[in-house]
Amino acid sequence: MSLASTSPGLLSRTTGYLRASGVFDEAGTVDAYLEVEAALAEVEGGLGVIPAGSVAPIVAICRRELIDMDALRRDAAAVGYPIVPLVARLAALAGPHGQWVHFGTTTQDVMDTAQVLQLRRALTGVLADTRQIEVRLARLCDRHRHTAMAGRSKLQHGVPISFGYQVAVWLDQIHRTRTGLERALEAASVVQFGGAIGTLASLRGDGIRVRRALAARLDLREPAISWHVSRDRMARLATAIAAALAALGKMAGDIARLIATEVAELGEPAAEGRGSSSTMPQKRNPVMCEAIVEAARNVQHVPGLLLDCMLQEHERGIGHGYRERAALCDAVRQLSGAGTLALDLLAGLEVNTDRMQTNLGLTRGLIHAEAVMIHLAGTLGRIEAHHVLRQVAREVMTSGRDMQTALAAIGVDVPEEVFSAPGQIAPAQEMIDQVLEMVQAS
Repeated sequence: MSLASTSPGLLSRTTGYLRASGVFDEAGTVDAYLEVEAALAEVEGGLGVIPAGSVAPIVAICRRELIDMDALRRDAAAVGYPIVPLVARLAALAGPHGQWVHFGTTTQDVMDTAQVLQLRRALTGVLADTRQIEVRLARLCDRHRHTAMAGRSKLQHGVPISFGYQVAVWLDQIHRTRTGLERALEAASVVQFGGAIGTLASLRGDGIRVRRALAARLDLREPAISWHVSRDRMARLATAIAAALAALGKMAGDIARLIATEVAELGEPAAEGRGSSSTMPQKRNPVMCEAIVEAARNVQHVPGLLLDCMLQEHERGIGHGYRERAALCDAVRQLSGAGTLALDLLAGLEVNTDRMQTNLGLTRGLIHAEAVMIHLAGTLGRIEAHHVLRQVAREVMTSGRDMQTALAAIGVDVPEEVFSAPGQIAPAQEMIDQVLEMVQAS
């Protein structure tokens, strides 16, 4: 892990973060550029746009180990973009066939298509991890669908729920944001091939054929029109990435609060040294949850930045390309790392059902106030029942008596079953079933 102040801490050593970083690093980026250039030569040769005999020589030199990376870095800094010096190097390596390298295309075609390939490559791993998160959540949900705990509203006890219900809420949102990310990635998996200004004028009548063949060769969809300045697909993808991370962050934030000393209903998986404090030996900080929440917060600005990148001038904008790429790459890295941490968190999550039961009694029966109000509404009316119970609640909080005793003192008799947590969590079982069925069907 980097010790730089900008390092994303625990996240930076996760399998997911490292995997995504490898896709977007310098080597992964150049490899993607070379993949596009090689594919272009193959399809143009197959269509007779360039000499068929030039295809193999061009494909053979589209390998990173043949590129002087120091020279490429230097020349890219001078030009402002890496494609011009890269193509020059490829043309020199190809000898007499070099004139057919990068034929009929332009820098942004290669950079955009390479970006799409990298995003698809990195997000495929993220989506696989998220599916596994859903599997683990579904098992946890089903296991604890009848485990009663306090449902909390504005950080205060509300009514009883089951831990399985709370997990189902996490699962539902994570599932929906994952499917939303899949749709956004599919929509963004579009080839870019338009030439100098997008019209494919340089290839005359062959442009559309080449674009269609290039899309098929790279397993991408073909757009109706060049999208050099139409960045809505990237903006939609950024929003989906941020939403998927926020869903993981919601789960992690809830878990962290349930780990608090005063609550102690959950615990992160124990590991030597993880979450330790430099001065408080007793502490086991919820660092996995913290890293996931931080990742979610770190990308909240990305959708707005990508929407700004849609405001481009004419047929080729200025001042957007690197901002878009940097924001997207970082967001994918953050999501990928958070996915790995979420998998590890759920694999060893400690669930203290005894503490959940104990906490249900902390308010001495007040957590059943809604159930009692509904019961009394039949005789007193809901508004009067609400008024009576507010008075009873004040009595319970100040006197230390339990709710049933306080009710009996004013002559209100409530059957014991009204104070049953299992009875109050039963209606939600159908919703849990629906979430589990939805996840299983996907």
